[in-house]
Amino acid sequence: MKESNNKVLTRALGLPECITITAGAVIGVGLFTTGSSQVGIMGSSIIVATIIAFLLVLWPAAIYGEMSAALPLAGGTYAYAKRAINYPVAVFCSWNYTVAQIGIGGAEALAFANYWAILMEALGVPWNVDPRITASALFIIFVAVNYFGIEFAGKWQNCSMYFFWGASIVWFISVFNKMDFARFTSPIAGIPASVTSFATVVLMVWWCFAGFETAVGMGAEVKFPKITLPRALCLSPFIVFGVNALFQWFLVGLTPASELAGLATADAPFAFCMSTAGIVGIPVIILCLGITFGGDFSTMNPCVTGPARYMYVMSNDGNMPKAFGKLHPKYNTPYISILVVGILGVLLISTGSIAILAAMCAFCQMTCYIIGYISYLMLQKKEPDLERPFKVPFGTFGAYFSIVAYFVLAILALDLNALPFNLGFDAICIAYYFIYVRKRPIPQESVDVELLTLQSADPSPEEKAALDKQFQIWKIGALGVFVVALLLFLVSYVL
Repeated sequence: MKESNNKVLTRALGLPECITITAGAVIGVGLFTTGSSQVGIMGSSIIVATIIAFLLVLWPAAIYGEMSAALPLAGGTYAYAKRAINYPVAVFCSWNYTVAQIGIGGAEALAFANYWAILMEALGVPWNVDPRITASALFIIFVAVNYFGIEFAGKWQNCSMYFFWGASIVWFISVFNKMDFARFTSPIAGIPASVTSFATVVLMVWWCFAGFETAVGMGAEVKFPKITLPRALCLSPFIVFGVNALFQWFLVGLTPASELAGLATADAPFAFCMSTAGIVGIPVIILCLGITFGGDFSTMNPCVTGPARYMYVMSNDGNMPKAFGKLHPKYNTPYISILVVGILGVLLISTGSIAILAAMCAFCQMTCYIIGYISYLMLQKKEPDLERPFKVPFGTFGAYFSIVAYFVLAILALDLNALPFNLGFDAICIAYYFIYVRKRPIPQESVDVELLTLQSADPSPEEKAALDKQFQIWKIGALGVFVVALLLFLVSYVL
């Protein structure tokens, strides 16, 4: 929906874009750095942590699917919390989400720089550029991609994700004959004895799933959101599980047992794995191409798009500078917000630490999700008559369970190195609210735009039939990769 007053975002994203944006936001830096490094701690038992992480996002994804179908707005959790809880909590949540997504983008860019250097080495091209410079250049490219419109960004996202999946299949085939199934021991043998150590592993693997709700932040730009958003949210966790488990399976089977522990500290675990396994040449090039131009590219895009939308809607509500709410006269994008995301991303990249960014972002995301689940419960009480095109089975219990589970996991896996950054950031956020936001009521214009945005069209019978057919194809693919990945681990234990 594009209005002549240039105040309403354009609905241009379909189911493929919502899935590739959501999956792409997740499949990237976590899988190829902090997530895969946990294989060095748990070995073939990593599948246990991955199953737990999957279960910790399955219900929440469906909960967000219900909220997004009922309230398809820009800003995701911010929009829900503002309506369900109160304005201060919504602002606090939005700040945490924004810094988390930009931080993930920064960490993703640094991961790209590491694998890019390995790719150049494999191609025989000297590359001695500081990783922070390479990472910053990549971040700026994606700022430009998002500047030129959501439709363009959506097409770019599809191409990146499809390229990643294609390159992954080719890589799987190229290294399959190197697999050693003797490295798959008991599924519980590698579980750390310490509860906090195991919680930390689960948190880092969970970070490979965090971002499962990314598409809801672009709810105002999704076509037929009442149908499309819940479908995308329900399918994405299965795809993410399948991809993570497949790469973990290969990492376990390819890394020599004597070198397995080295994965825990490796900057690029998959490159370390192939180096210690003596795999060189074409497989290394294929892997690095898939990670850099597929996995990294597909994650970078939503890490710019998502926070820019949060800034946009917060500006319209009067709690961020007015310029952040401006839409480009030609591309209809919140271009000022996009440029600001670029500046903040480069600043975070300058830290050069993926580990600290990961721990900091995981804590911020946990905070946002807990607020999101509380919003779900509060919406049921405050707006019981709100139209809910999609209903989560046992949603109330699922929300309470998720609040407790995320709170316990966040406490058990608390990273003391990242904690000062989180506490300092939250203190700034609270001070910002009392100094700048507290006495600023939400402008009536923002309320009017939100009401206008909620007036999304329903599909015609022909369009509905096409959407259903498309959904069936994606469902078969999502469940297929999920089952295949799980069976590979089970069969490998037997062999």
